[in-house]
Amino acid sequence: MTTPPAGAAAPGLSALAAALHDVVVTSRRVRVPVEDLRRVALAADLSLAGSPDARARLADAIRELEASGAVTLPIKEALWERVPRPALPRWVARRAARPEAPAASAAASVSWHARLSWVPSFLANDRPSAAERSLLRAVNSFLGAGGSSFVVPLRERSLQLTGDEKALDTTSRGRLFATGRLSLRLLAARRTSPPMVRHRVGAGRVTLLVENYATYDSLSTALPAVGEVGEVVYSAGNTLGTVLTALADVGPPDALAYFGDLDVRGLEIAAAGARLATELGLPPLVPAERLYQLLLQHGRPAPTGPKPDAARARAASAWLPESLRVSVLDVLLAGNRLAQEAVGLELLHNEPPRTVRTQ
Repeated sequence: MTTPPAGAAAPGLSALAAALHDVVVTSRRVRVPVEDLRRVALAADLSLAGSPDARARLADAIRELEASGAVTLPIKEALWERVPRPALPRWVARRAARPEAPAASAAASVSWHARLSWVPSFLANDRPSAAERSLLRAVNSFLGAGGSSFVVPLRERSLQLTGDEKALDTTSRGRLFATGRLSLRLLAARRTSPPMVRHRVGAGRVTLLVENYATYDSLSTALPAVGEVGEVVYSAGNTLGTVLTALADVGPPDALAYFGDLDVRGLEIAAAGARLATELGLPPLVPAERLYQLLLQHGRPAPTGPKPDAARARAASAWLPESLRVSVLDVLLAGNRLAQEAVGLELLHNEPPRTVRTQ
């Protein structure tokens, strides 16, 4: 197997494996810890958060990298996490690139379709990622084969081109789809959005996303019609990324706020959602500070099991405003969580907040 040169990904990598490849080749360390890969995976694909097959998907992506020749995996049994299954290596090692004689790059030897005449310049000057290179090659093959007369949902075309049905969700809003480059029309694809559970409460500018359904229902009932919240949307736990994508598809709201449980994983999902909102061109996804204040005042601490790593807890709480961080860290570092259902209908009826964001 020929080892790909440093910084280049083997063709055909899935979007998740390509994201891991990028962090491996740019890392200062030859051995990249699996925790680094896990963080990159969660940031690259929000659907992994809380998913029962998240570990298996990460393992598959790591095996893809090994099969491509980009990394080697530990041989010794002690260097693998065997529980829970499937096993994961404690690190992956970047494979040293083999010296190559100066030659025209593989990209230069490609005969690009006439509608991709801009690609050689892009490859030479814009430092494309491995995932971008792979997508362009796939689109070139697609157009070379005549394209398609069927305009299909974007995720179907994404699966066909990349092997990952979600890869084009954000890529299709990025630089590859700038004017004069790729387009949905070129790919014979169209955006589709899942139906959202949403409730109009007033004329306010803020769309409030709520993690759990019971709290969504109570807020929809209790929020005043004259206030900053105009609409409440159920974000369905770890499907926040899907809901944000749907909001971008139907038209960005004026402002976004989010309210969820106070636990490490929930805050990580919120922070990842904030990053995704920026990528999608949505308004900043900010904490619903007033609601989190109520949760800290009235919530019932419940143990989460082993206490979280302190550094991870601090990183997770960084998404919150400074006024809340110390109190939230006290909860997290004690190994507890606060369920948002504590901010229930009776409480909201007695203390209906007219504003939810930091003022």
